Amino acid sequence: TRSSRAHTRSVSPVCNDGAAGDAEAAAVRSSFTTHSAARIFLRKEFVAASLVKGNFRQIVALPKHMDLNEWLAVNILDFFYYTNLFYEAIAEYCTAHDCPSMSAGSTEYTWTDSKGKSVKLPAPQYVDYFMTWTQSILNDQNVFPTKAGEGVDFPRDFQATIRTIYKHLLRVIVHMYAAHVHNMEMLNLQSHINTLFAHLLCFGREFELIDRRDLAAAGSVAEFVNELDAVHGLNLGR
Repeated sequence: TRSSRAHTRSVSPVCNDGAAGDAEAAAVRSSFTTHSAARIFLRKEFVAASLVKGNFRQIVALPKHMDLNEWLAVNILDFFYYTNLFYEAIAEYCTAHDCPSMSAGSTEYTWTDSKGKSVKLPAPQYVDYFMTWTQSILNDQNVFPTKAGEGVDFPRDFQATIRTIYKHLLRVIVHMYAAHVHNMEMLNLQSHINTLFAHLLCFGREFELIDRRDLAAAGSVAEFVNELDAVHGLNLGR
């Protein structure tokens, strides 16, 4: 219900520290990280690590008699909270020096600024911009109304906003797998983040939020997505 979203969880800013570093050295590190990461997250035991043994498709299904926009809002709020939580756990390893671009393998994601221009950013700055922008959206009663019975409804472009937030959530998690899977495993977070990712993917498939171009271009992470699909029956190919 809307009252359950009334107290939006606060989000701490993500620090953008570290020097730009040498471009050639960064490229070598990126290549090494991508190939070694693929060996980790494509292992059967890594793919199978999960906190949920049930059916994600049942979990994401729209409950009977519930408004679609309300369901989208509740779930996106939770996805945002947990994505931020797990990113903060590895944020000290995601610096402008080690992650000079927001990328997954050879794919580089760009941020669209307030003038509609696509700009390339270091990963921590991209994540910081996204988290800050999304928090402002979640706090805006004109976009995410939390007070029922006061004539306030979801805006007509609400689902477009949800798709934009979802796209960036997906990119943050894909970057974590591509660049920081070693850190995830060191902190024993693979079961938690695998569960979040599988849930997010299944939700996106159910409500047509996934931009498959982002996944298809994600290199070895795309292979990992296929493995998750096979393990959890996410039905992403539908």
